[in-house]
Order: sequence, then structure tokens, then C-alpha cells
Amino acid sequence: MKRLNKYFIALGVAATAFGLSSCTGDLDLQPNNPQDNTDVSKNMDNVFADVYMNFATYGPNGSNIVQDFDGGQATFARALFMAEEFPTDEACWLWDPEQYGTINYGLTDPSTACVYAFYSRLMINISLCNQFIQCVNNGTFELSEADQARAQDYVRQCRILRNACYFYMMTFYDKIPYADESTVMGAQPTQLPRAEVYQLVTADLEQIVASFEANQKPYYGFVGLDAAESILAKIYLNGEVFAGRADYDKCYQHSKNVIARLGQGGYYGNGLARSYKRLFGANNDKVTLGSNGEVNEIIWTIPQDNENLTSYAGATFMICGWLGTNGVQQTVAAPTMDASLTEEQLLAQNLMYCATQAEYDAQKAIYDGAKDWEKTVSETINGKNYSFDPKATGYIASEWFNSGDGWKCMVARSTFVSKFEWNDTQMSQSDDVRVALWQTSSHGFTVNNPSLVGDDWGKNGYIAPKFSNWAYNEDGTINYVESPDNRVPVGGDYGMIRLAEVYLMAAEASLMGGGGSASEATEYVNYIRRRAYGLAPGDTSKDLAGVAMGDLQDERCRELYHELTRRTDLIRWNLWCSGYTWPWKGGVERGTSLPEYTKCYPLPTRVMSTSDFEQTTGY
Repeated sequence: MKRLNKYFIALGVAATAFGLSSCTGDLDLQPNNPQDNTDVSKNMDNVFADVYMNFATYGPNGSNIVQDFDGGQATFARALFMAEEFPTDEACWLWDPEQYGTINYGLTDPSTACVYAFYSRLMINISLCNQFIQCVNNGTFELSEADQARAQDYVRQCRILRNACYFYMMTFYDKIPYADESTVMGAQPTQLPRAEVYQLVTADLEQIVASFEANQKPYYGFVGLDAAESILAKIYLNGEVFAGRADYDKCYQHSKNVIARLGQGGYYGNGLARSYKRLFGANNDKVTLGSNGEVNEIIWTIPQDNENLTSYAGATFMICGWLGTNGVQQTVAAPTMDASLTEEQLLAQNLMYCATQAEYDAQKAIYDGAKDWEKTVSETINGKNYSFDPKATGYIASEWFNSGDGWKCMVARSTFVSKFEWNDTQMSQSDDVRVALWQTSSHGFTVNNPSLVGDDWGKNGYIAPKFSNWAYNEDGTINYVESPDNRVPVGGDYGMIRLAEVYLMAAEASLMGGGGSASEATEYVNYIRRRAYGLAPGDTSKDLAGVAMGDLQDERCRELYHELTRRTDLIRWNLWCSGYTWPWKGGVERGTSLPEYTKCYPLPTRVMSTSDFEQTTGY
């Protein structure tokens, strides 16, 4: 079990204690059974834990605080995945059109349910951060003098988390409801132009970054200097979109500061984890800042623990949303009574040893009654033999990922698949370890997307998971001893920002004239590529001789897919509306251009009906 800080897993009920409506009167927030909750409003540590808990799971005591909405969908990382990934070339959701509308096409309207989910989650978390800061400032917690320093560090962390939420608010909206600790509790946020919010957020983060001592590290699961500076770099990278400002020099400098602190050590000597798989496995906390692991690649993580802190978001969503069991079973084994065979020989021959004649007869009857394909070993995976039903389309089993469940809800789009370097024209085999967990044409899946319909799962796109519930060794091999049980929810963390992204931000800012050199940008991209192909230190066989912007864009897509960046990236590169097309973009199978107004999302109908906000331009 992960060693989560005791305050983090003490699931506070501050949301109930504060009423949760103070800074977001436009939201319908309804904690479950508040009369059953203990008032912990005076307990600073519990209230602070509640702030973090609302980034990790549904709400107080695991309930959903977004009224009349599925708790899993309204969880922070999953809500953002809906907004950042479903409308793009990387992924889509095949079910529940009443919830998702036409978001798969890059089109939404104010009444689309999932639009309300991610707007509400962001505003709830902003509100919680603000209320915590206010309670410290106004003396609600009745702190001793010895507690004051810790209280100010908590305040600083809440400011970082609030500004991270406003990064996504700036990504999604052009007129943004803005509230900070100066906003009166119960008052409606002030709606500000995106450029003004950009100024406020970057100024606050600059002040926060300057307030840290050099190399000051947070505890595992909390945000600190590196998270703050990485978020600031992300905002500056998008300065032209958010505020019409080419702040690439600031993005480059802050990225370089993070690299200077974290970009050393480990297998490659550059701070990156040796194995890509290890970043997305059940024990990925070991490569996370604050864990004292071999490297600190994951800079800001959303912790999960399959005993103490679970949700149907994060790694659970990223595993089960892609997976299912289809057309696969373990091979029916031929029985034997040959006691001379060792356990290894039995496994290798896929034989079932029987100790008695009666046991043998029973197993022989099962074997004789099986179909021929059920006796045929189609593939050996994780030491077990599997048979594939020739009548099925798409062969996959959730247990291959150590998952106890699979929802068959997502597929990848063909243009995204084609960005990777494949060894064959069928795009079934690649040396790029970033696709090692995918299910491709080698398992009966089709790369094309003739529909985005759930009933067609298995024949309308590749299955492209990058998370699994296996624990991994440093080299990417499975550690069966440390792997958890295959129950759901799973316990893997969701990394919000990694050092690999910081390298790619520095490279992009450099190519855009923000500083550094073309050779440095190429070096950073090649760091990513060497790990992607599992190369030994010093092996430069996959290096690019130089990096143009198109190379950078493709490598960023390959490295960061499904990490809540894709829609924002396409908009920044002016590829969202036109210039690049993917299946079902704009609602057409072969894809078409999107209207300019779709670069932003609409404010939800339920918000507009209870506020005097101005709707997003174009809606």
C-alpha cells in the first residue's frame, strides 16, 4: 500500500461544514446527508485534506457534490479528460449520447451534460481553495503560533491548485467567472476577459514561485515549487491563445528552472524514468516527486490507493474505459497424470496435472467436450495460454491488464494511430514502447472508425490504453509480487504533469523564439525518443538530426497522449478548426473543419439560468 500522508487520506468533510456554495452560487451543490457528517471546520488539517480529496475523488465521503450527475464523470481528471480528449483525434466515448451529446465531433451546446460536469468540478475546486485561504486569514481554525507556518504553506498550495484550475478555465472559456480569496463568501464570481485572468494567474504564480526556498520539495501527493513552476510554464506556453501574448521566453525560462532541479539522475541521467510503462502502472508513485524514488518524473500527481483513496476516475477510468473481455478465454488444458512433469513443464505444455483417476476422467470429459479453437493456444500472455474465438471481432481480456473490469467505452481514431512508427503496413507491431499495451489488428481490431457507436466496439478503432494495474520494475517488466489484486477501483496515480512534458515545453518555446537553441530543442526531444524505444544509455539510433515544429508536435502527441493536453495543443497550433482533420471531426466520418467559436466551450445552461453571466462568444 502506498504511504499516503495521514492528512491526505483523512477524508475531511469541509465541503459540508462550509456549505460549499460560498463562491459558486451559480452551481447546484448538494452534499449527501449533511446531518450525518461531523463538523470539522475548526480542524485545519482535515479541511485541507478535503481540498485535495476533491481533486482525487467525487466529494465528501465519496459522494458526488455535483447535483444530478454521475460522480465518476464529475471527478477532476476524468471530467478534464472528457473536455481535452473526446473531441480530438486521440479518443472518443462510444456510449451515453444523452450525457455527452456531440462532444466526440468537437461540437457542444450549453445543455450538454458533460459540459456542466467539468465546469462544475473546476469551480467547486476553486471555491474550496478560496474558502480554505479565507478561513486561515480570518482565524476560523484558531491556530497556535506553532501552526502558523504550516498554515501559510497550506495556503500557498491552495493558490497553486486554484491557479491550475484556472489554466483549464482559460483553455475552455473566453469570459471566465473569477473568484479568489478576496471574493465575499456567497457572492457570484466576477466574469472577466480571459486576458485579464491570464494576468492575475501568472502574477500570482510568479509570486508563489519566488516565495519558495531553492529546491524545496513537497511531500508525496502535494504540490510545491516544481508543480507551481510547471503550471506557470504551461500557461505561458499558451499565452498567445489566452491573452495575445507571445510569452515563450517566460515559458522557456520556467521550464529550464524545473529541468535544472529535476533533470538529472536515473537510468538516462536526465531525470526521466527508465520505463514508460512504469509511469502508468500500479506503483507509479515510485517515480513521483516526494516519494524518494529513483527519479521524480511525475511532478504533480493525483494519488489513488486501492484501499484508502479510490474513485472511478484516474487510473481506474483510464484502464476500464478502454478495456473489456471479448473473444478470449484461457485455453482448455489437456489433462495428464504424468507425475514426472515439473510445474514448469506443465505450464509450458499447457497441461493440467491430475492426482487421481477420477480427477483425470473429469478433466478429460471437459477437454473432449471443448471446441477445437478452445484447445488451441492463440497467444501466451503473462504466463497463461489463451484461445481466440474465430467468430469474434477483437480479442482482449481485462485480466491482461490486471483489471477486474472493463467497460468497452473508448477507441482511438485512425489519424492518431498513424502518428506512431509501425513496423508493418497493418500498423500491428511497433518498437515504440508507448503502444506496447495497445490492441491492434494483430488481435482483430480495425484501425478505421466507420462509426463512433458502442455496439460496434471491436470493429471501429484500436484499443489504446497506456495505464495498467500491474506493478512494474524499473525496466518495465511486470513485478508480479508487488502487483495488487485485480479488483476495481485500482490504485494507480494519475500524473497531471511530468518532467517529459517540461522538456517538450522547453523545446517548443525554444522553437518559437523563447530562448535556447535548435540543438537544445532537438536534444530534449531525443531524450523522449530514446526512452520511447527502450534504448540503452548512449544509443542514439532513434535520434532526430533536427526538430522542426511538425516533429515537435508529433512527438508531443505520442508522448503525452491521454494526459489532458490534446485539445489545448491543437488550438495553440492552429490545427483545431482547420489544417488537420481526423475521423468524425465536425460530425462527418472523414472529418471536416470546425467553426471558430468551438475553440471555447459554452457556459452550461444551468449556470446561465441562475446568473447574469455573458455566454461564451458564438453560443
